[in-house]
Amino acid sequence: MSPIIEEEVTLEIDGIEIVTFANLCPFELIVGEVYQIELDLTILDEFIIKKVDWEEYKIHQEGNGLSYTLQGKLDIDNRALDAGGITFEIDSEFLMDYGYLHEQYVQIRVNRITVDFL
Repeated sequence: MSPIIEEEVTLEIDGIEIVTFANLCPFELIVGEVYQIELDLTILDEFIIKKVDWEEYKIHQEGNGLSYTLQGKLDIDNRALDAGGITFEIDSEFLMDYGYLHEQYVQIRVNRITVDFL
């Protein structure tokens, strides 16, 4: 948990560390505990997706902020990106024009990853 930004929470999921924005947290968090969560991608500006030529999974934080570049295999049918260990659902409105990228490796830029603690 960030001492500066109240809603900033660092999570470890299957050995992958990501910095998220806590949207819903109805209880006090205890460092080291395991919680059931739901992750969402926030895309505030233009939806940027591009095909990559290498089969690699990556979750890359842009600087020290909440923005990320996610890379992995896109599943249009399930509206999801498998980023290797973490699968992110993507709102279907963003994917309407990208059916040709089904089962392809892509990069997607997101403004932040939000988390709801259930």
